[in-house]
Amino acid sequence: MSTRDATSRGPVAGVVAALLLLTSLQSGAAHAAEPPAPLSSARVSVDFGSREGPLPRAEKYNNFGNVTAWPEQRAEDVNFYNKQGLHGDIYRVWLSSTNARDADVFNLCDLATNQCDLSKLDAYLSEASAVSDSLLVDLNPTDFVEGKRPLKDLKPLLELILRRVKEKYPRVRYVEAFNEPDWQFYGQQRNAGRPADRTTLQPGGLYRYYVPFYGALDDVNQHLPRADRLKLGGPALSVMDPKWMKPFLDAFAADKNPGKRLDFLSYHAYLSWDEDYKIPTMYRNDLRVVASQRDVLRGWLKGRHLDQHLPAFVTETGIYPGPAYDDTDPTKDYIRQAAAMATYSYYYANQPDTHMFNWCVRHSTQERKDQLVTRTPDGPLTDTFTPYGNMLLMQSRMKDTRVSAVTDGLEGDNGVYAMASKDRTGASVMAWNWQHVNDRGYRTTIDMSHLPSQLRHGPVRERVYRIDQTTSNYYGDPAKANLQLVGEKIVRPGRTYTKTLDLAPNALYLILLERA
Repeated sequence: MSTRDATSRGPVAGVVAALLLLTSLQSGAAHAAEPPAPLSSARVSVDFGSREGPLPRAEKYNNFGNVTAWPEQRAEDVNFYNKQGLHGDIYRVWLSSTNARDADVFNLCDLATNQCDLSKLDAYLSEASAVSDSLLVDLNPTDFVEGKRPLKDLKPLLELILRRVKEKYPRVRYVEAFNEPDWQFYGQQRNAGRPADRTTLQPGGLYRYYVPFYGALDDVNQHLPRADRLKLGGPALSVMDPKWMKPFLDAFAADKNPGKRLDFLSYHAYLSWDEDYKIPTMYRNDLRVVASQRDVLRGWLKGRHLDQHLPAFVTETGIYPGPAYDDTDPTKDYIRQAAAMATYSYYYANQPDTHMFNWCVRHSTQERKDQLVTRTPDGPLTDTFTPYGNMLLMQSRMKDTRVSAVTDGLEGDNGVYAMASKDRTGASVMAWNWQHVNDRGYRTTIDMSHLPSQLRHGPVRERVYRIDQTTSNYYGDPAKANLQLVGEKIVRPGRTYTKTLDLAPNALYLILLERA
């Protein structure tokens, strides 16, 4: 959420205090935990004879920070991701950011001359284009919402921006209107004590700033081949809050303009707030909170006679919004982040028409969100994953067709999760033990039935990868920073196969079975 840059912005001191207070209480509980108990038992039943459609590929939906976030590393990062098999389907990038005003595209394009100077964004957008099949560009019209620029200029300026950006960076395919407007123009001010009726923006007023977006997009798309036309969505709320999403959908449904368009809805998944935006409720306390979001959204769409299959883009996801943490020493938080993001992926994979975006490759200030090791005494490292980055690499090595994987090791949202898949090259199982700050480990038996026919006869190579506090974890052992192969052998499984894993708190495993 926007508080990710809170440490440098005075007006959000209140939310920083709220997040840090809540965090300190939680981390104190973690430090007071008893020594680890004996391993509990869990079982995972995988049916490779089933088919549940294409495996959702959360690792292919990702974010770069804004243009100022570690620009000297970005070209190497792009090369590394491509070599590792992490080329994306959609990467989200920023054309405007309150933390990069000098490179805000609204200040780089001039209606008087009908020109844009995109030189400050060129390396950023070119490198992002090299790591993803398509780009989603976020455009947040802050000055127009705050009344510093006339609203009548927003549509022509957006048209100029989108035309010039699309001409130079053809992989731009998606346009996201706003970034957390519910927080930026309302919640932040409520948190600071401003009355609800005196904030910059009210929930019912957001849609009027969306209308210029679809008008500009329509003008640009008229000059593009159908296959290259831009898609538009938003409003990138900081939380899927009915107080904001419902009025936005009401206004869209009531809009009589035949040219209106909403190709996707977007929102973020970190936390929710009380009515006064004083007390946050962190999703990490129970990640099941996101499990029913699609059902809720479908009801809102149905009630307004809108397409119930409208895609939802969860364009930022995480357990550490802003400066939040569980431990002041981030060592354990890195592995918690990896297991949490796998768990988010699981819950969103079970929701159709929903795409979760990872946040992010390298964060400008907050290390727990990094996919690449960035904060060391010698500065950022090249070609070195954090546990979170290694988790994405695990996901990328899964096979293509999802199959049934049922676990019995859950207490609340904590415990053993699994996803499994198959294709012509073999079979895969990813299993992990999301514990957050708890310490329960599991001896997990994975029963695999109806193995693919190509694995039933002849030798099969089994490879096992692990991420935990000391393995595939720079912060536990720099010599074992990137994804570690911890087991490899030849087996002859037949129709069934059983594997036992000891899953420490927040540990993740990947099992690959392929013809030898």
